[in-house]
Amino acid sequence: MDVFTGEQYLISRAKSGLLKDPYEAKAWIITAKTLYPNDFGIQFEAYKLEKSENNYEEAAKCFSYIVITFQNQSVDLWNELSVEISNLTAALRRVPEGGISGEQDFYFKMFQHISSEVQHKILLLTANHSESNLDHCRMILLLLKRFPQAISTHIPRLLETLVQGVPTNPQYRTMLINETLPLILTRPVELSSDLVHRILNICLEHYIQQLLKEDDEKDKTECWRKIFEIVETLGGVLKWEQFLPYNRTWSKEVYWQKLIKIVSSAPPKPSENKQILFWGSILFIFSLQEYIDNISHKIHDTEVNYILVEGFREGPVTKRRLSDGMPGPVEAVKIAVNPPCNVETPNCLITAAHCWQLLHSNEILQMDFGQLLMNLPITEWVNRFLLDLAVYLGRNDDIHANLQTQKDTLDKQVRLLSLSVSQGNINVTAFNQIVNILTELPTNSGTEYLKNLCSISPGRHLVLLPLTRKAVTQYCTKVLVTVLKQKVLLDSNCSSAILGNLLVLLQLDWPLETQFAETIFDIIRSRRAFTYPLFSSYIINVDMIEEFTYMWNPQGEEIRLELTVPQAPKPHRIGTRGQDKGVKEDFKHIIRQQIARSGEEIDVLVAQFIVQERMQLIQSIFDK
Repeated sequence: MDVFTGEQYLISRAKSGLLKDPYEAKAWIITAKTLYPNDFGIQFEAYKLEKSENNYEEAAKCFSYIVITFQNQSVDLWNELSVEISNLTAALRRVPEGGISGEQDFYFKMFQHISSEVQHKILLLTANHSESNLDHCRMILLLLKRFPQAISTHIPRLLETLVQGVPTNPQYRTMLINETLPLILTRPVELSSDLVHRILNICLEHYIQQLLKEDDEKDKTECWRKIFEIVETLGGVLKWEQFLPYNRTWSKEVYWQKLIKIVSSAPPKPSENKQILFWGSILFIFSLQEYIDNISHKIHDTEVNYILVEGFREGPVTKRRLSDGMPGPVEAVKIAVNPPCNVETPNCLITAAHCWQLLHSNEILQMDFGQLLMNLPITEWVNRFLLDLAVYLGRNDDIHANLQTQKDTLDKQVRLLSLSVSQGNINVTAFNQIVNILTELPTNSGTEYLKNLCSISPGRHLVLLPLTRKAVTQYCTKVLVTVLKQKVLLDSNCSSAILGNLLVLLQLDWPLETQFAETIFDIIRSRRAFTYPLFSSYIINVDMIEEFTYMWNPQGEEIRLELTVPQAPKPHRIGTRGQDKGVKEDFKHIIRQQIARSGEEIDVLVAQFIVQERMQLIQSIFDK
């Protein structure tokens, strides 16, 4: 037969009374509490009795008494109480999510009747008795959300635990980013510089990963807004100079000027100023991400990429030295952009280039920046940037080395051609590249021809070239036009073939090339003769055809025009003073035929001309 202690006897009578009459059970419990106020079992039984009756207020009193009185009791007693505390805290965590019911509703309502002091103690006790660091962090967060005044006390240790746990469990990062940092943003606290730096690294990695997943512009904007907000707040903890808020409509040049101001006021060793590292890195990635986004657009429902190529300068072409050096101050660099690419795109690249150079300005910054980049999933962005950076800086050796590691694509071929343009080295190899490019043109024709391949301004002229059929053909054509123009200007006795070939090519950039076409026509008039058998195959520009018609009916001396392939055995010449009616009719027929073809796609015709007449063109361009 079991022998009960006094406490056990009273508890057993209360339990048996509960089955028969709750009032009797309560009487036994009151008696027991009076006789044995320091007995955990009796107090816990009293709590359970109130809980069974859904008496929130009385249950809260019992629970509070137990927590205050027995917090230092044995592990066995704590384990018995911990089940109730776990259920209670689980209900509290569910409240923000909504939809609690049943037993959880009881716990939540009971908690509202517990004093703030005891609430705080309950949450802190639970955190200290947590079985894992993750559970501990959850409880501290719950405590801080209910008692913000305790943030300065508990947040440093909480942050340290979360940061240490990030490499092993993604839940730590989620808790750090989504729950803990918002508390700091509203109530900044003192933190060690090392801890702040580690938090910034984690945040940057997290939001860059988010950026890569997002397609919606609003979501990307929100990621950047959070990055700027977090760095600004945590930077304030370390007394960093205030930067600029996130604003997508501002030019990147505005941010760069602010960064330069910060650098100029930094300590004597700016490499030791982490503010330069983080703001420089963020501005670099901010500019780079927008640049990468902007150089890819849908045209006619097809994704079209833009690449940075060497443009053309009106006037004499000079041969550039193969060099790794940066362009000097005199040789300014301008980047032209073509719709639908955003006009801010060049500033994005230039700002990224400035940041890159700043972050490589000394060994410590370079090492820290390299380590930061290693943890970010933007290798593809950086590789693309480094190639365009080499183009921007005129580092031709770097461009060539970079391209040698790439697969043989249209992108690579156009860039190699651009490299030849940069070096002023248009030789037979470059011509063959043009032929290869024109035989592998994109299917997307593009919306329009480019109007900014050439510049009259001093300095280098770069162009963001869309890889469309029209734009690529126009670029290749402009390379040949540039070389042939020089031959015409430098050799007053150049052949009719050179003049005719140049006229065919000039059709693509009409009417921008009107002025030089007039130069060619003046040369023909001065010679009083012109032989070009390819006329009927490739010249369909109405203005040019009209000019030939005027020359066929001159007001002065006869101009001899040979515009068809001579017929054996007797050469058939169309002349402005043809004596037989058949010659005149043949000329009129050719003119009518060419005018009828004026609606043909000129880029297709010019590309066909370059490919099919390659031998004749090589002879015109490269023969002395």
